[in-house]
Amino acid sequence: MANFRIPGPLCATRHLWSIDDGTLPRCSTPRPGSICASSDNYPTPVSWQQRRPPHAIDLEFLFRECRNPERGLSAADYAAAADQLKVDVAAIQAIAEVETSGHAFDESGRPRILFERHYFHRYTAAKYDVEHPGISSAKQGGYGKFSAQYAKLEEAYRLAPEAALRSASWGRFQIMGDNFKAAGYTSVEAFVLAMSQSESEHLKAFTHFVMSNKTMLSALREHDWARFAKAYNGPGYLKNAYDTKLRDAHRRYVALAAQNTAGSNLP
Repeated sequence: MANFRIPGPLCATRHLWSIDDGTLPRCSTPRPGSICASSDNYPTPVSWQQRRPPHAIDLEFLFRECRNPERGLSAADYAAAADQLKVDVAAIQAIAEVETSGHAFDESGRPRILFERHYFHRYTAAKYDVEHPGISSAKQGGYGKFSAQYAKLEEAYRLAPEAALRSASWGRFQIMGDNFKAAGYTSVEAFVLAMSQSESEHLKAFTHFVMSNKTMLSALREHDWARFAKAYNGPGYLKNAYDTKLRDAHRRYVALAAQNTAGSNLP
């Protein structure tokens, strides 16, 4: 979801939160790469996306340690995605900014999330509404502190893992776990693992997700921000003025691109 802030570090002893925030001391892990080639936490893209059964993907790291994901998107990354979608780069940049203020991961190296209790309510047939009202309710909202999002996810994960993962929006483009198939993954576990590894995976998931919906894709190509926001964020987009925020961000990125082009053409 748009325009929220995840506060300071979770790692080590620099900024330990209170027990109310649901955090634990964490240990840092190495950046994904050749040194981790045999690790279950960093399997190759083919294995985690196509071959590994969901039960073989260990996601406990979300609650016990710091991560060191590949952060950042290059101009080439944006250009490739824009070419695939047949849209301008500024349109993708605008969405990335509005959804998470341009930040894909929290200070602990985990994908930024927002837990949606009404999704969990739906996927668990209201089974946990009475005893766990903070994470399961027919009514949307009740997000609480942003520092508590992973605590909410963990509480739900202990009750119904798949439903919990599907009930949060993930990464720079805040794609719901519920949309894992449209984002190009065979399971929500594979989707979450990919979101935990690199920002480029966030962009790939976004590209697949938009291409899976003709209405969303055409609206993005036409810069019809109201229609796009409704398809991407649901009918509640008006309450948060997503269309206006997307339009304004897009205009800024278009102007910035024009300035950069003009500057590069100077003698």
